[in-house]
Amino acid sequence: MAEWHRVSPVANGVWSITEAGHVTMWLIVGSERALLFDTGMGFVPVRPVVEAITPLPILVVNSHHHFDHIGGNHEFDEVVIHPYGADRLASTPPPSELRDYLEQYDLVLDAATSIRELDRELLHLFDSDSEPAALPGGFDRDTWQIRPSRPRSTVADGDRLDLGGRVLEVLYTPGHTPDGICLHDSATGILFAGDTVNSGPIYAHEADSNLADFAASTARLAAVKDEVSLVAMSHFGRVIAPPYVLQSVADAFAGIADTRHHARETRDAVGCPVAEIEFDHFSILVPASDRTGP
Repeated sequence: MAEWHRVSPVANGVWSITEAGHVTMWLIVGSERALLFDTGMGFVPVRPVVEAITPLPILVVNSHHHFDHIGGNHEFDEVVIHPYGADRLASTPPPSELRDYLEQYDLVLDAATSIRELDRELLHLFDSDSEPAALPGGFDRDTWQIRPSRPRSTVADGDRLDLGGRVLEVLYTPGHTPDGICLHDSATGILFAGDTVNSGPIYAHEADSNLADFAASTARLAAVKDEVSLVAMSHFGRVIAPPYVLQSVADAFAGIADTRHHARETRDAVGCPVAEIEFDHFSILVPASDRTGP
């Protein structure tokens, strides 16, 4: 377990729990209970990792319903999500989607292998949290599934989750999905961004993504950037960013109609064709058919 999950202290009472090459979860500990923001891929149980850090009761909060954020939900007694995602937890992704994801990850591993020596000698981009890792021993890719779960309750915009000595405020940020949320920690100022902000591609191309919602949500986050100490994200090699990235992402979504013609063709994490608009510290994925849209 410890060999798969990479655990790093980030701030007082805050740990990142990373499945390198896949997703980062965030553990925030108060004096009375702890909150786990997302539960990862479900390759390896995550609850023992959390319990090795804290003996306190655990509240799981899902940033949204996508399978890479809910894989360990079934291990916990108390799971909450925005109402728009509640019913989605009971369904499981089709085997073909999981198979496509693993095939794309094989390409990631091949690419990492090809540059590993060069990185260690010259680039120094990889670290223990960012270097893609081979799938854990004993993992059976043919039988892997995301087990269904059921939320104990739901959370909505403005809800305050009291952990004892620290309060996390729920910010409703649809765009990536209709149920997307972020959390803001009163004790540290950290914004836990889910998939609303990323250091690599921000996924705005999926069937339930909405560019107008994304623009409104990121503008809202930019408006509170002075109250944020750092941004804690879920994916790619850099999962911590300074608050200025909130304004950069908001500006990108506000002007996306003017930048679509710069998009390049690529594929997402399950191999779907998309168009990628690149910015200085991140990119935005839009549907391939939209790359020359108005």
